[in-house]
Amino acid sequence: MFGFLRRKEDCLPPQRVPHAFESVPGRRQQFDQVWKDFYQAYPDLSDPNRVLMFIQLIDAANGLEDGDYIELGVSRGMSLKLIHSLMDKSKTLYGLDNFKGFDARDIKVEKTLYNNEWVEGNFWEMSAAGVTQYLGDPPNLRLITGWFPDAFAGLEDKRWRFVHIDMDLYQPIKSALEIFWPRLVPGGVLLVHDYGCYGFRVNLAVDEFAKSAGVFPIQLPDRWGSVVFRKPRAP
Repeated sequence: MFGFLRRKEDCLPPQRVPHAFESVPGRRQQFDQVWKDFYQAYPDLSDPNRVLMFIQLIDAANGLEDGDYIELGVSRGMSLKLIHSLMDKSKTLYGLDNFKGFDARDIKVEKTLYNNEWVEGNFWEMSAAGVTQYLGDPPNLRLITGWFPDAFAGLEDKRWRFVHIDMDLYQPIKSALEIFWPRLVPGGVLLVHDYGCYGFRVNLAVDEFAKSAGVFPIQLPDRWGSVVFRKPRAP
């Protein structure tokens, strides 16, 4: 179904769509539309499992108590647009990025953890204006430009239904986990990208946080092995 890229010798069978997409009117059409939009914009980032994952997790978040949605590490806006297309439109979607690539302060920490060639500004060309245009400038979108965690100033009292962390480097991810976990509503979804990517060390930040908080990450089957946490209700 998904048309995964694979070698002929792998001989993997195609994956069927979830049963709900075959049984509930409109669910298959929803997947087809969001996947088409995502793939047409960025065909080099083919990852239908990631799109399916967002559909299911945001659907779970939409039914929770009052809270907003946020992505940290917006880049060119690929997943931000996906989130916006699926979220409760009565709430606000925040996108936070410095729109300059990796920050020297985070790179300095990264160099102490493992051998790497990351440098300041090491990422795609991007801009807040370009992301706004790509999403169609919706009224419930708020882009914040700056280095995290400084750029979080002013959002301390907000509660969150859905948080997507996609900042690649150890220090900002560790800070984001510590800041957002206590601010999730009960049942809130916290999704971290690149846990299964061996070019970065996202797993170090996630595993340290999980151990200290006494929670367990569940790794998902998208291309770069995202992990998800859901906030339990207070005892």
